[in-house]
Amino acid sequence: MKNFEFNRFNKVVVRDFHNTYSLFGMSMLIIMMIPAFVWLMGLAVNDSVVEVWSRRNFISMAVYLTAAISSMKIYGSCNLVGKGNYFAMLPASLCEKFTSMVVYCFVVCPLVVFVGSVAVDTILTLLPFGPYKEYLWQVPDWMSQLNTLGGYTTGFGAFVLLIFRLFAVASLFMLANTIFKRNKFVKTILWLMLIVFALIIIIVPIMHHINWPEHWNWIVKMAEWLGIKSQETLMHFIYWSRLLGNALVTFIFSFIAYRRLKKMQY
Repeated sequence: MKNFEFNRFNKVVVRDFHNTYSLFGMSMLIIMMIPAFVWLMGLAVNDSVVEVWSRRNFISMAVYLTAAISSMKIYGSCNLVGKGNYFAMLPASLCEKFTSMVVYCFVVCPLVVFVGSVAVDTILTLLPFGPYKEYLWQVPDWMSQLNTLGGYTTGFGAFVLLIFRLFAVASLFMLANTIFKRNKFVKTILWLMLIVFALIIIIVPIMHHINWPEHWNWIVKMAEWLGIKSQETLMHFIYWSRLLGNALVTFIFSFIAYRRLKKMQY
């Protein structure tokens, strides 16, 4: 069997579409209703206005949640003995199956939830009553808020950074889906909390023992060696570091997940 053939890939995409609809469709619909939940909460609290930035944050949370759980909902049995035979026996190469998995978990499911959430938010804003008084795109400082998120001079640059961060989250949970066999989402969150806690225990004492005034000249020289001589250059450096970091994390986690599926024994 060839490593990648477009006709077989199309069949896998169609099959995964049916699986997504049956296994994850209702969950995505519930996640799309997050703006409605926020609307009802605002209506319950003395008809208070729900700010646009808060609504955007909830929609972002919905999209990231979708990217995190999509692989576990659609392909949750791909690493289970017995139940995983359907994945292993599909008449397609692993490259085709994994590419379809990436397409749905990285792009299709998050995009569907994003469009659905924005549509729900827009419909609620059209109502003559309720806590939604402005459309998501009406606030004039929206682009400047994106700039602060990305540390870059354009809102588009920050948007690209958010996309790569979404890919990193999706790849992390895709890898976890190949590692854990039960309670995958809960175990992933618990392990992440444990890792972050361990890093804090290690890093915080080190930060406290560093004499920052004494090392400042060394930091300045290092920045100059990297070509950072202004605040604008520093912001560009931070932006590209975060962008490349998320891209590297996405590649590493996706590659490890692919290798694990390739060596999976059913």
